[in-house]
Amino acid sequence: MIPFHGIRGVFLFQGFPIACFSKTAIMKKHTTLSSTGNFTTLKMSPVRLFKSFFLLSLMVLLSNLVQAQGKIHLNGIVLDDKGNPAANASVSVKNTKTGVSTEANGAFAIDVPNEKSVLVISYLGFQTQEIVVGNKTNLTVSLVFSSSQLNDVVIVGYGTQKRVTITGAVSVVKGTELEKTPTVNLSNSLVGRLPGISAVQSSGEPGYDGSSIRIRGTNTLGNTNALIVVDGVPEVGGGLERLNPADIETMSVLKDASAAIYGVRAANGVILVTTKRGKFGKPQLSYNFNQGWSQPTRIPKMANATEYASMNNETAIYDNIPPAEWTAALAAFNSTGSYVTAGGNTVLAPFQPADVQKYKDGSDPWGHPNTDWFKTTLKTWSPQSAHTLQLSGGSENVKYLASLNYENQDAYYKNSATGYKQYSARVNLDAKINKYINTSFGINLREEYRFFPTQSAGSVFRMLMRGRPTDPEVWPNGLPGPDIENGQNPIVIATNQTGYDKDKYYTVNTNLKLAASLPALRARC
Repeated sequence: MIPFHGIRGVFLFQGFPIACFSKTAIMKKHTTLSSTGNFTTLKMSPVRLFKSFFLLSLMVLLSNLVQAQGKIHLNGIVLDDKGNPAANASVSVKNTKTGVSTEANGAFAIDVPNEKSVLVISYLGFQTQEIVVGNKTNLTVSLVFSSSQLNDVVIVGYGTQKRVTITGAVSVVKGTELEKTPTVNLSNSLVGRLPGISAVQSSGEPGYDGSSIRIRGTNTLGNTNALIVVDGVPEVGGGLERLNPADIETMSVLKDASAAIYGVRAANGVILVTTKRGKFGKPQLSYNFNQGWSQPTRIPKMANATEYASMNNETAIYDNIPPAEWTAALAAFNSTGSYVTAGGNTVLAPFQPADVQKYKDGSDPWGHPNTDWFKTTLKTWSPQSAHTLQLSGGSENVKYLASLNYENQDAYYKNSATGYKQYSARVNLDAKINKYINTSFGINLREEYRFFPTQSAGSVFRMLMRGRPTDPEVWPNGLPGPDIENGQNPIVIATNQTGYDKDKYYTVNTNLKLAASLPALRARC
């Protein structure tokens, strides 16, 4: 199968037929062609086929030439506010993936689509600039210093620093960015937002769907997890997974020597979480609701009843008949359901031709069903929802923030006995006792409620994989069909009809901080 990339689509041919279409095509196996749009099949002679191929190649070549002629090659140099070259500055074409970095001397070269293209030049500590290309072929960009980025306060260890003074490896993400990813488990929101972090999610079961977080890989034996510090308290109960993104102000990741202040516990890095505090002003009440649906990336495609019966017949041939007679035996099984070997032995097909036909046409759904165990047991979408109510405000002397959160995550089974619910509350208070003493108090309450059937998710999916498509999942009277193994049917096991397990976990986290500044002592002569 040879692909030809045309102007509007992809043309494929095998032998003489050509399939022409205008939308993206997907090729399966060797000869099956499916498309998101309609297509027609045309029969052509070899001469016409060669002419068509030649014309298509010519059209593609001309199209590429036109596109190449429309581009503008632009050279330039980027200078800082003092006229020095800005090395490694980012130069990109707005709303495209085209971009380059400047050399050590500040020079760059880039191809832009047309005169209306906009260049975006960005450099740490300087204002981002946007320049329309117009008829320019050479460009000199002078950057303007910006102190706002360098004055951002970053949480590091037991204190704070301005970004301009940080010398260690520290990455920061704001809580507003984390809220954009509507996941029930916060650990699944970090990948792609913080450099150096990798996360592996090994399970999607509600309540147990957290990711294993690694900072710059694995650095120790045994426990390889990063140290989680929330509002200055290490190893907070529940860790990072069950925090409400709406309660987070910033999240900082300390790497290498930046995490040394926490000692040996920080060998795999540190994740610092700072929750939101109250601010001066009138009380502000906010409510946020999120509704989502999830589904597995892929469900195994199992054999149907007809394929299963045919494969069993073929297995009987391979086990009981010499290889030289396999072709004749298969033809006999398909026609009569039996075969007599050269040695005089009669071998019967496990599934007779009449049975295979009934599985194929569905004329006897009770005696000859065609069961898709995954489709029967699993839903198409699994819902999840989250509600957050937040109140904040305060005066010059007292500031407060209170937050209530409820999360509900359903499993992927029909009539599921599996799910996860979470109730949490957070209160942060900041008070100024006098001009020398300030105090802060925080408390977080959380109930984690997990419920699931008596069999694990692994056991349920094992049953689904082992289920025979020739067995009914449910009898016509509504009762469960035959068991798959150990008297168990996954349609029943995934519900609470055979029992259930309930697990409630309560967490209370508190912290109290007292900060005192001593007045200056004056010496008297």
